[in-house]
Amino acid sequence: MSITDLHAGIASNIIAQLETADPTSWSPPWHGADPMPRNARTGRRYRGINILALWCAAQANSYADARWATYRQWAAFGAQVRKAERGTLVLFYKELPRGTDPDPTDGVSFVARAAHVFNAAQVDAPPLPIDAPQAGVISDTIPTCDAFVAATGATIQHGGNRACYVPTTDTIYLPPRTAFRTPTGYANTLAHELVHWTGAPHRLARDLTGRYGARAYAAEELVAELGAAFVLADLGIARTPHPDHAAYCASWVPLLRSDPRALSTAATQASRAADHLTAQRSCSA
Repeated sequence: MSITDLHAGIASNIIAQLETADPTSWSPPWHGADPMPRNARTGRRYRGINILALWCAAQANSYADARWATYRQWAAFGAQVRKAERGTLVLFYKELPRGTDPDPTDGVSFVARAAHVFNAAQVDAPPLPIDAPQAGVISDTIPTCDAFVAATGATIQHGGNRACYVPTTDTIYLPPRTAFRTPTGYANTLAHELVHWTGAPHRLARDLTGRYGARAYAAEELVAELGAAFVLADLGIARTPHPDHAAYCASWVPLLRSDPRALSTAATQASRAADHLTAQRSCSA
């Protein structure tokens, strides 16, 4: 599978789920309790489209472990990928040596490469250090969420029955906590609006109109959806869809059909938004 196939394959997978799902029971791969996938060798979190690729694979194969690595990386642990196991394709970016970039610029140049990685559940291994959270290990939602939100410095007003971010006042509006059926429902909605908040001109200056035109709203909603999932997974908080989530997600189908890379672009922007929010927590520590 080529790099282009990775983008198209994940988009096709999501579109197929959106078009055939039972609206009352469908849950996308970025919902649930799967933790943020990490490389077993380096400990680094995967980013962008790689998170979706690995979550899709985890959902399809019921992997509960968040650790992934290439065949060689597992071998370095003394582990053996089991015969007939199939890897999951991810992308990484390698810095080009000076003088080899056909289109040089003043900045550092990178080239995309593809690699197959295997989940810890696919290998026979000696005991490995548990350096990544496991699925089902959920933090105490309310204090974890409150501490994270307080560190961002976002202005949040509670009241009414609608959740939204208003750019003109740089304010997030949410219904009262008591209006949400569960604490995780409140955390999901707030994380979604916080990702919108990161797109303000004086933060990440995220403007998708130049790329997507009339579909920029759908693209921004996709960024907020994925970004919220990335934030909550990093906090160890379960991601739960609201009752009409399938219909909401179906609005992305025209966007994904017109541009298979839209999902990758949204995932990249979502990772940047999640990183920005996490950085605020680090600065306040």
